[in-house]
Amino acid sequence: MGRGAASAFLGIHAGHPGFAMMASSVYVNASTGEIGVDVIAVGHPERSENILQYLEWFALRDSPYSDRQLQEWIAVRLTGRTPSAVSRSDR
Repeated sequence: MGRGAASAFLGIHAGHPGFAMMASSVYVNASTGEIGVDVIAVGHPERSENILQYLEWFALRDSPYSDRQLQEWIAVRLTGRTPSAVSRSDR
C-alpha cells in the first residue's frame, strides 16, 4: 500500500492501492473508492456485456496512471469479441 503504490506499480500513489488482473477465465480489479475499497471479480468476463464495456473503456483510457501493458493485453483479448472493440493502435 505504501512503497508499491509510490511508483504507481500497485496503485495511483501511497495510500491508494490498486490492482487489476485478467486471466483466461477471470477478471479481478481492486482500487480505492471514495469511502472504501472497490473490488470487481468476474468469472468468464466474456459473458458479461457490462464487463466487456468496462474493459473496452479501460483499454482505451488515456491516463498517466494507466497500465499500458494491461491495456494492450485487454485490447487484444477484446478484438473480435464485441462489435465495438477497438485496439489502441486503431485510434
